[in-house]
Amino acid sequence: MVVGTTRGKRKLGALMEQYREKSGLKAEQIIKEVRTTRSTWSRMITGEARPRWALFFAILAVMKVSDEERERAMMLWEVADDEAVPIKHANSLPKNYLRFRRDESEAVAERSADAVLIPGMLQTAGYAAALAAGSHLLVPTEDWDEWIAPERVDRQALLHRKPDPLRVHALIDEAALRRKIGGPDVMRAQLDHLIRLAELPNITIQVIPNGLGAYGAFAGNFVILDFADDLGSVYFETLTGGVSVEDGDGVAKVREVWDDMAAHALSPAETVEVVRAVRGS
Repeated sequence: MVVGTTRGKRKLGALMEQYREKSGLKAEQIIKEVRTTRSTWSRMITGEARPRWALFFAILAVMKVSDEERERAMMLWEVADDEAVPIKHANSLPKNYLRFRRDESEAVAERSADAVLIPGMLQTAGYAAALAAGSHLLVPTEDWDEWIAPERVDRQALLHRKPDPLRVHALIDEAALRRKIGGPDVMRAQLDHLIRLAELPNITIQVIPNGLGAYGAFAGNFVILDFADDLGSVYFETLTGGVSVEDGDGVAKVREVWDDMAAHALSPAETVEVVRAVRGS
């Protein structure tokens, strides 16, 4: 049994719970019949682990699923452990953030909103390191400041993924451009980096100008992930490592908020001019 959640495992777990409800059996009945443990069953249903093949097949047999249902479950089982990109530092990453990183590696597009900082996907190594050093009371592990920069580089490899690089559309509050992280040299390099990234065909950057007041600030920091095969998910950054939402109505509402923010933000061309102006000030 391989432990560690992926979208594939969560989809498999949801399907197995659906089959269990349809069968009319209680989880305890199935657990007893196949001679497994409650924790093993729970990890499967929540998407934390994929069961061994023999156990998985036995569970399907006890629930008396149809041939078509068995085929669907078997297909999900085959891909449940797949990850588009290996995650470095996985053992050191906070659980919720690791889940986000795994989901992000499978996404085709990402839309973000940041009211305070430059988004992680667009940070330079210097900016990321300065951020870690300046927020030592909030970092997830003691050695976070040592590997946050290489972790960001590893994550940003998705921007150059072959053959389909991750499409990124970032909304950044103007205040984040003006917040001095790491000193003048670090900020100049970060702003220059944003200007270069804005030239890539798969990256769109829009600034929410100060003139809009608190319009963008109320939403906080979040990332919407879009996948080729479902409605997507939202990751909200928090002091405890972040929260992922996969509920369809919840994701749809956040998308509506993001779309409204994008409609009020500066155009990509105007954004580059603002970044240049801040960089030169």
